[in-house]
Amino acid sequence: MESISNEGMCRCCASEGTFKDFLTTYHWMGEEEIYADMLRDCFAITLYTSDDFNNGGICEVCITQLRNACNFKRQVQQTEEQFKKRVQNSVLKSSVIKLEMAGVDDGEHSDTNLSDEFSVTEFEVPIKEEKVEEKPKKRQAAKPSTSRAKKAKTEDGEPSAKRDLLDEKKTIIKLTASHPKEAINVRRGKIIRITLQKDLKMKDTLTLLTEAEKHQNNIKEILLNSNATPIRCRGGIGYACCFCTEQYPDPADLKRHTIDNHNDTDKSNFMKGKDMHSYFVKLDITDLICKLCDQNIDNIEKLVKHLQTNHDKNLYTDIKDHILPFKFGSETLCCFICCNFFNTFKALQEHMNVHYRNYLCTVCGAGFVNKNILLRHGDAHKIGTFTCEECCRTFDTARKKLLHDRSYHSGMKLPHKCGYCLERFKEVWKKYEHLSKVHGIKSPGIKCQVCDKSFETKNAWRLHTTRVHLLQRPHKCSDCDMEFYAKRELESHMVKHTGTREFKCEICFKSYGRQKTLKQHIKRVHS
Repeated sequence: MESISNEGMCRCCASEGTFKDFLTTYHWMGEEEIYADMLRDCFAITLYTSDDFNNGGICEVCITQLRNACNFKRQVQQTEEQFKKRVQNSVLKSSVIKLEMAGVDDGEHSDTNLSDEFSVTEFEVPIKEEKVEEKPKKRQAAKPSTSRAKKAKTEDGEPSAKRDLLDEKKTIIKLTASHPKEAINVRRGKIIRITLQKDLKMKDTLTLLTEAEKHQNNIKEILLNSNATPIRCRGGIGYACCFCTEQYPDPADLKRHTIDNHNDTDKSNFMKGKDMHSYFVKLDITDLICKLCDQNIDNIEKLVKHLQTNHDKNLYTDIKDHILPFKFGSETLCCFICCNFFNTFKALQEHMNVHYRNYLCTVCGAGFVNKNILLRHGDAHKIGTFTCEECCRTFDTARKKLLHDRSYHSGMKLPHKCGYCLERFKEVWKKYEHLSKVHGIKSPGIKCQVCDKSFETKNAWRLHTTRVHLLQRPHKCSDCDMEFYAKRELESHMVKHTGTREFKCEICFKSYGRQKTLKQHIKRVHS
């Protein structure tokens, strides 16, 4: 049961008030929280308690900061595990080659004393190849031109010239200790002579996949073996299907549509032929499960590992991650990695570049999921004099000129289009207002997690949080101890100290120090 302590002190910021007990279990977004344990796990801080004195509690502002710190620590730990796996995968690479046992005499210590699993034609095995030093060839006497010397084939049925070619391809392969002993019944460190069957007239059986083909294979296995569904974009009506033109305001409806209406053939061909320049996949992993065993899985990394180890699926982990995962469990759009809130899917998608830094900007160090986004970001660093060809206005960056062209000259003066009636608007808030009044579509918003107030924009929510809950007061009065959040609030306050009266009533010519006071005077006296 959740409880709140009596009047006391917040043990994190020393403010006075009525706060939550830091030893009691609370529930937030489906998870249990004990704030004393969170402080100990995150910062190794154990709060002192006394049986004879009020131990105080923890305020909502400090709870929010503690959650963010714990989420950040968890994010760093997960990133460290991913980095270790990437290092291990780059070191432990196995080669896939076609092997054939060389013919030797049978005996008690013969190398052919192997299990049946080793005798298959093609298999994958981690091997360590050792180069054999070539011995100097002995000088041979000229062979007489006899019928025996003119034989076209040797005893094993191969032409002599071809056999010499194959002999040159022989190498010695040493089995490493990492190979399972059950697969090859050979003493550790034993040397086996293998013949690599390579005919110059035949194609090499070794297949090397490109990076794009590895990505396409991975997304195919994920879609075929889980309930994860791709998202094309957030269109005018809702989330768009990757396989058809349908759109759904609720991503859960898109997930049901994809599972019910698109078969394995559609999923197998998804992203086929795409180049890596602009490659990335937006994937809904809400309530992610493995379709092969119905096991609940938390994220894509765990799903890939599960499919590899439990179901022997072939997925590649030696490539960069170009899959952006999303979870739609709550009313407000939220990044499930760092728990930041967003009011539009576009803003959330742009934020995901913070977690998938595959390509880095050399100027500012920002990371991006693919090369195309990085190149578009580079326009922000192109500084100089950029003149508009239509109205001769000049701009100091290429991006400012581009935005100017789109707004005034490119025919996109109304860039925000309604997905229902195709009416266009200059500002996005006018589009949301139109959707609400005409079509009854509620505009996206962000709910404050402390006081449950809702805001239409992320900027309004951020201002509310810093001003009301974090109590930031950067503007200080030089004549007294008063502090203010906004500069205009400080300027209004300074009237008390300066006594200036700049706002004059045009009717009775009375002067006031603040415009607000003048408006109240006009309404009260002259209306």
